[in-house]
Amino acid sequence: MFRCLAAVLTAATAATALSTTPAVSGASPRTWVIKLTNEERARAGCPELRGNLALGRAAQRHSTDMAKNDFVGHTGSRGSTLETRAQAAGYSGWRSLAENVAAGQWSPAAVVRSWMRSPDHRANILNCSLTHMGVGYVMKRGTAHGKYWTQDFGKKS
Repeated sequence: MFRCLAAVLTAATAATALSTTPAVSGASPRTWVIKLTNEERARAGCPELRGNLALGRAAQRHSTDMAKNDFVGHTGSRGSTLETRAQAAGYSGWRSLAENVAAGQWSPAAVVRSWMRSPDHRANILNCSLTHMGVGYVMKRGTAHGKYWTQDFGKKS
């Protein structure tokens, strides 16, 4: 079973709601997701997303949480949100954030293909105003989905 969810957050909505270089052979799944995502953006005329360490930390922590607690969603097991995870990981001064999560896809190509087939995920990937991305990936046997993926996108003010 494959699951995908998408979320978008802007500084304005958050205030209301809450008062690359090409991959080489042997590259990590995270590197391949960035490469494949940027290929999709290039086809749509969007600028390349730059990898961001803070967003990468936020995405990895969320994928780890989803795998450890065997769920797929944008709200963490202890109530974290995209905004709180990005802030905690050091991505501050942001203007907008977006997130794609998925589980069950067995390769970077499969997860990017899955996101591109979903209107909300595709919209996040092809949002030309976003400039940064971090990717999280965890494989955990014995869980409902086996592999857990997170893409966190951002743009700073």
